[in-house]
Amino acid sequence: MAKDHLLNSGFALLVLLISMPLHVAAELHMGLSLDRLSASAWSMENVRIDLKLINADRLSIRLTADSLDHQALPGTLNGIRLDCPVERHQQYYRCDEGRLNIADTPYGPQALDASGTFFDSEHLSIDIQGIKVANGKLNVELELIEGRWDVALYADRIRLESLPKRLTAAWLPEGSDFSGAVKLSAKASGFMSQAEALDISLQVTNFAYADVEGLRVAEEGEFRLQLNADQKDSGWSGKTRLSLSKGQFYADPIFVEVLDEPLLLELRGHWRPGANRVRIVESRLVLPTVMESQGQAEIDTSSGELVEAELRIHSNDLGALYGVILQPMLIGSMVDEVEASGVVDTEVSIKKGELQRLHVSLEDVNIDDRRGLFALYGLSGGLAWNQEDHSKRSEITIEGGQLYRIDFGKLGIRVHAQRGEVRLEEPIALPLMQGTMYIDHLSAEGLLGDLPQWTTSAQFSDISLRALAEAFDWPPMEGTLQGMIPRVHYQQQRLELDGELVVDVFGGTISVGELVIEDPLGRVPELFADLQLSGLDLTQITQTFSFGHITGGLEGEIAGLHLASWEPIAFKARFNTPEQDRIPHRISQRAVDNLTALGNGVGSGLSTTFLGIFKEFRYNRIELQAELNGNVAELDGMPRADGGYYIVKGSGLPRIDVIARNRQVAWKTLLERLKSIRVEGMEMR
Repeated sequence: MAKDHLLNSGFALLVLLISMPLHVAAELHMGLSLDRLSASAWSMENVRIDLKLINADRLSIRLTADSLDHQALPGTLNGIRLDCPVERHQQYYRCDEGRLNIADTPYGPQALDASGTFFDSEHLSIDIQGIKVANGKLNVELELIEGRWDVALYADRIRLESLPKRLTAAWLPEGSDFSGAVKLSAKASGFMSQAEALDISLQVTNFAYADVEGLRVAEEGEFRLQLNADQKDSGWSGKTRLSLSKGQFYADPIFVEVLDEPLLLELRGHWRPGANRVRIVESRLVLPTVMESQGQAEIDTSSGELVEAELRIHSNDLGALYGVILQPMLIGSMVDEVEASGVVDTEVSIKKGELQRLHVSLEDVNIDDRRGLFALYGLSGGLAWNQEDHSKRSEITIEGGQLYRIDFGKLGIRVHAQRGEVRLEEPIALPLMQGTMYIDHLSAEGLLGDLPQWTTSAQFSDISLRALAEAFDWPPMEGTLQGMIPRVHYQQQRLELDGELVVDVFGGTISVGELVIEDPLGRVPELFADLQLSGLDLTQITQTFSFGHITGGLEGEIAGLHLASWEPIAFKARFNTPEQDRIPHRISQRAVDNLTALGNGVGSGLSTTFLGIFKEFRYNRIELQAELNGNVAELDGMPRADGGYYIVKGSGLPRIDVIARNRQVAWKTLLERLKSIRVEGMEMR
């Protein structure tokens, strides 16, 4: 039984031979051969041990074997020969100048220095120097005391690209390329076949990596990894620290370049192999100038699922956080091209891979869309969202902003958010173009899914036409807008107006129906709508635009309006004097000239005729029709027998008619005519 125990420990023959009482003075040769020598974790084939006794205190040992297999080795060792001169001390044997030669290993032939101390099979130490591994050197130290063991590995100048493929295949995707230089210090200890402690320090320079798809790439990397772990009960507890001091790292869709300060990741946690669980009780991630986070998490190692997590993220520079982390994940959304600044604190709770709770604190945050679609300035407050019912409200103040070049002033927002829903807690009074827009309803659903949608309704009053014109580079206008926006619905990047948008302007109303905007915040938004004009006062309109004085009423419609990127693509429009209009009909000389230029491309030239002495004329009716389809506009008015058409049909003496004969005109030409209209104090653009 004793002999079997020694065999299983791997030292049977040595103990059997060198433990014998040696009291002879003459040289003694002994040898023993075995076809196979093995234990649970290793085996040796065709083993022979030769013992040469020189004197009572000195002997020489030679061990040869055809092969050695061990579960910790990346492959079989072939052609093994160990020569060891041994000195016998009172309680132990010592070999200081041993040589270990191995003809074939996964890393090529080996010629190594070996030394060691042997008390008995339960007390020994081994030191092997100069193992050639991937163009570098590896030293191994082993100490065994009554079943307890300590192993230390020291490696330098290991080239990652020279490691055997069969070694890297277990932890790298097939087809991956990587390179770099490694310096390693590793220590492990345990009892019998059970490891109990691990201490690793790994330093890598000139690191490069690329997977087959190019979704994970590293260049010029330099990092250091430290790992300390101890076994407790049925699991492991430990901590690790990863410091990236140089390089560019890309993991789709995030790119990080480490320059002046290191990127730092620190973890402390527990691992239970039998339960397939890793519990991170404390974590810290520092991205210099970008963010810092702390948190806890639990991961299912069998599936890679994030069982639960609690994270706290702080950033003093929202612009840097957006550029590195957020923007790559928001490509294709309405906020994938913005400039940002400010301070942000975020708390996130996740269970079974799903977001459970989110709280964001904002301090002096500014967001500006590079395409000019929107801007928000001076955001402060908190956003609170929860998967379950909760009473916490989101409260935010905004100092000002812009939407489609329309500036708005300071406002406060209170909303309640839970699951995929957000609703407005109280109406918002939005200062807008010297007036006010009252948003009395706003709700959103499905914000966490692929099909978010929202609805809103609002009213507006005293909106300045001058401010509106300045915002869109329109001709100067005077007066104000009043109106009501019925229910607006947004879903699948499509905004629809349920009902009619009614605007009170120029003494009458403009009703907008069938309004649809496709991809309103995209690169090429498209608008479809029908407009009805009724009860408008031409006096207010012409004063607003400095077009030339006209009195009388105006009505009309714009059907099938289609805009792409806010430029007209198609419409069918008609503007005319209402039947039974009771307002006196007067038109100034300048208005006649401008209308003539619009219909014919040249003005009437009234000022050069005897009619130039009259400043205004009476008229019976005004009518202008225009239909745009593509690049050509069809113009029309009141029919004439000679094939032309009236834009203005005069009345009384002196009578003045505005007659046009061209019915087709290129849209660009019509725009040029509009630009050439003589308007005091402005230029048409």
